[in-house]
Amino acid sequence: MLENWKHWIKQAANAIEDWFEQEERSFADIAHFIRCHPDTSVTEQTWLGLTYRFYSLHLKHVSFSMEARKKGTNEEHILFLSVCRPLKAPIVYRSYDEQGDLYRVIHVPPLTQQAASRP
Repeated sequence: MLENWKHWIKQAANAIEDWFEQEERSFADIAHFIRCHPDTSVTEQTWLGLTYRFYSLHLKHVSFSMEARKKGTNEEHILFLSVCRPLKAPIVYRSYDEQGDLYRVIHVPPLTQQAASRP
């Protein structure tokens, strides 16, 4: 019984610590972060004359995936963006969703100093 309480208290302390360390960022900010991070992997595919880019970034405690349609030389339209953290429901932006807002602010772990995790 005592071990269960210790485990529960440790989980609660970690959750509180995670909450205080979080930053508020919009999906647009996160998209920019993903594009500019040196460890982001990008693949590009063209179907029926439309070019799509698929981004993937795995940091220490968070994974990002993003899909975008290329519009011009350096422009793209973000179609999908997800932020996944361990033991948490993913936070997702979908451009086709009526509730989707690229400038909606969400809570994420600090992104400024994170390096990619190595398998």
